[in-house]
Amino acid sequence: MTTVFDLHIHTQKYSDCSFIHPEELIAQALEAKINGFALTEHGMRWPDEEFEKLKKIAAPHGLVLINGQEISARNEKNEMEGDFLVFGVKYSLTGRYAAAELAKLVHDQKGIIIAAHPYKLSRRGKTHYYGAGDKIYHLPIDAIELYHPDHSSLAVSKVQKAMQKLGIPGVGGSDAHKIFDAGSCVTLFKQKITGEADFIEQIRQGNVQAQKRL
Repeated sequence: MTTVFDLHIHTQKYSDCSFIHPEELIAQALEAKINGFALTEHGMRWPDEEFEKLKKIAAPHGLVLINGQEISARNEKNEMEGDFLVFGVKYSLTGRYAAAELAKLVHDQKGIIIAAHPYKLSRRGKTHYYGAGDKIYHLPIDAIELYHPDHSSLAVSKVQKAMQKLGIPGVGGSDAHKIFDAGSCVTLFKQKITGEADFIEQIRQGNVQAQKRL
């Protein structure tokens, strides 16, 4: 049984840049024909009590929710080293972390770390990215965001090359900040996902496939 997830969503509850009300995601998930989604707010993880409330709203509709976070890594010079989706860490990572340091912390807690939109172009030109760029080749990451609304065909080919060389899977996430973007890029799991443990293990094993639905 294939399970369809959007791995990368922000809500206005905990990400100031988002326009999405959390409860809206239930109807949108059903409309987009996805089985679950991950909340990946900027620099924080949803508090357990609040997350459990939303899970209870989603459960009658057969939707599975995963509690993650998106962390912007910075080195000791405060230089950007990329954005990363983190799952399995039970608290908000609010400090400053270099990318390698972040990966070690996540793995020490049996979590996974995914390079988010590594080749999303910045306004500074063709070799500057909002993501990690070619730094992904030197980091112990578990997966790479292959399909993302701001990944060009060139970006996709760069990720595919990295996936092959590193032997890690590609995933899809909408990075939605507006409700109708949710579900535009997704990840297909080869088996049913019932919660965080399944979710993490299947990505770690590479039993996933990215899909773009735009």
